[in-house]
Amino acid sequence: MVGHEVVIESIWESFKTDIPDGIAAYITLFQFTFVGLGALTVEIFAPTPTDASSAGTVADKRPLGFWLSHLPYFGLAVLVFLSTALSNHSVHYVQYPVKVVFKSSKLMPTMLVSTLLGNSKSFGITDYAAAALLCVGTAGFAYGGGKGGKEGVSVMATLFGCGLLLISVLADAFLPNLQQKVMSKDVSPERLMLKTNFIGAIILLAAMAVTGDLFACVDFSMRNPMVNVNLVGCAVTLFVAVYCMTKMVKTAGSVFAVTVATLRKGVTVITSYVVFPKEISASHVISLLLVGSGLVLHEVHNQREKARQRAKEEAEPKERLLESSSPTHDGADRLEAGYRVARSASFPSVGKLAD
Repeated sequence: MVGHEVVIESIWESFKTDIPDGIAAYITLFQFTFVGLGALTVEIFAPTPTDASSAGTVADKRPLGFWLSHLPYFGLAVLVFLSTALSNHSVHYVQYPVKVVFKSSKLMPTMLVSTLLGNSKSFGITDYAAAALLCVGTAGFAYGGGKGGKEGVSVMATLFGCGLLLISVLADAFLPNLQQKVMSKDVSPERLMLKTNFIGAIILLAAMAVTGDLFACVDFSMRNPMVNVNLVGCAVTLFVAVYCMTKMVKTAGSVFAVTVATLRKGVTVITSYVVFPKEISASHVISLLLVGSGLVLHEVHNQREKARQRAKEEAEPKERLLESSSPTHDGADRLEAGYRVARSASFPSVGKLAD
């Protein structure tokens, strides 16, 4: 994903004034297509066992059932578009580091959505405090004291770009959680990626053809052949990132995957500063300290939780042993009750006297 972000930024840095308005959707179209083709290749040559079990259900054979069974993938395709296209389009209005700042804050809303959807346990104050330190530190390092808006862009346009990023972050919060829900029904990561990205590519291709952005972007790429190289590199690196991310969501959960992605943002920004030199200030050092504090707090809290869980597991057998060895009168009570019922049935008057 670091390579993907560097390639994306190189497009904006290399063609600052000549970029068409629909380039963000065009990049997303490339991403949809290549990620779908990559998932198809993996499914053909290295299928996951769950692929065979989920390939031909009864619902797929009926017209209405087919559309209903694919409805979650339509929703995921929309979320992917909102997450990627809106964040890429926002760079028309804000500087690239501002985009990284917003995208770095998705961990906390992802934790909230994960709890609401039942994908994970509820998180405590310490979990949210560690997440806040990670988000603020990563965002601060990305921003680095730079200007929020781009040169020649009005304040209202800058606010519009921030609004696009806010919607993108909300989509980021729901996307991995819904992916986790879908894959919990024996759907493999490859099958999920295949359906989501091909559906997204078909819809986006039709939309760009109707608006005319497709032809403007094709003309732009033909006049600048290097753009095509960047687009292919962007799509290939994204496939690797998405495949690993989807696998992580299935095996470790949405919150863990987004935590790794948040930390990856820091590596992305460092790489950006190396490839596209920028000024380094004291705020970068403070931000790194915040990220380190968040990691330490999370690790200490995690170790304490593990120790508490081990102590609980060790105490349970002892409690069960004490319960089994303690004297009880349940058997005697049941025997006496049965004796009284029998006496009442045979000698009603005797039963009443016994009571």
